[in-house]
Amino acid sequence: STNLWVDTTLNPDTSISQSIAVYDINNLDKGFEVLPIAEWAGIEGAGPKRVVQPEYNKAGDEVWFSVWSGAEEESAIVIVDDKTRKLKQVIKDKRLVTP
Repeated sequence: STNLWVDTTLNPDTSISQSIAVYDINNLDKGFEVLPIAEWAGIEGAGPKRVVQPEYNKAGDEVWFSVWSGAEEESAIVIVDDKTRKLKQVIKDKRLVTP
């Protein structure tokens, strides 16, 4: 992949901390694309929705993001297609708890 995925979890501006910036490492002068990961997660509630830890799947064609909410609130995993940068799937489960 030529994508560089950047999280900004601790930024106090929620529009930034709840999104991801993606750079093409072969064209850094182009700037970055912002993806609304927390919005895609569709998590309800007023608590923080921190987007953290982008990780590739074994095949290297998907990037998985954890979306952490408060300890008593819903969290999710958001899966993005590495090539298209489009949402592929959202995983929600009561067992997904912010550590």
